Amino acid sequence: MHLGLILPNYGESLQAERLAAVAAAAEEAGFDSGWVTDHVLVPDEHAAVYGTIAEALVSLGFLAARTSRLEVGVSALVVPQRNPLVALKQLTTLDFLSGGRIVTAVAAGWMGGEFETLAADFTSRGRLLNEWLQMARSVFDQMPGRVRFDGEHFTVDGWMAPALVRPGGPELWVAGVSRATLRRAAISGVWHPVALRPDELRPLAAELREQRADSRVILRIGVRFLGEPDHGRDERGRHAIAGPPQWIAERLEEYVDAGADGFVVNLDYDTPGLEERVAQFAQDVGPLLPAARLA
Repeated sequence: MHLGLILPNYGESLQAERLAAVAAAAEEAGFDSGWVTDHVLVPDEHAAVYGTIAEALVSLGFLAARTSRLEVGVSALVVPQRNPLVALKQLTTLDFLSGGRIVTAVAAGWMGGEFETLAADFTSRGRLLNEWLQMARSVFDQMPGRVRFDGEHFTVDGWMAPALVRPGGPELWVAGVSRATLRRAAISGVWHPVALRPDELRPLAAELREQRADSRVILRIGVRFLGEPDHGRDERGRHAIAGPPQWIAERLEEYVDAGADGFVVNLDYDTPGLEERVAQFAQDVGPLLPAARLA
């Protein structure tokens, strides 16, 4: 079972040393991965949540230098609102500099106003991401050296080096909950849905595995420690889990029964005491999960 943690690279409490300290706490606690969130220039209506944010790929470089074992990634990198070829080079460079510890989710994106600000094409974002995933796999297979790819959106003939450290290149997950997302995940092999309930996850996970039997499903979900079970919500009002540790573990096990192979948990990233909650999750919840590796 893969267990990851949402790191505090956004929010009003953003501080460089806090970001590094939480990543170190996740590594010490035995988490497999730490994840930053991607936005660049959001419109005013989304500023309360995403207005204060450290750029995602720059943050990965910072975090890779402050950790030694933890995989680091973006949940999720909005490839179509960036220069996709530059993003690919950044990911391969991060693979090299981190010693092969990059694992990142990618998404088509949902915030139209941000695409407009960045002069990116919102209407073709899905088609562009589909081809980018194909191009990334082709480039990874050809590296190091001259790489070629000829598609509808990208024609590449250039040099990509140094060699990748991680066999096959940075692991690419596909984030989202649409059926188009499932089709992309069938190509990449890992689906990264957000905030679904177990009854919503089950049929989609089954549908994905009909397309690709060895697919993995890693759910991003908010988790909050409370004395009594409650109806949890994350910072955007999406479904989350809230209650005592035993109850949280039981709810996560329901997701495992529904087809989840792991979780990226958001332990109230923007409130004080995050490092303590990381340790509490490792001590009180992790051992109750099937095949969890938390110390």
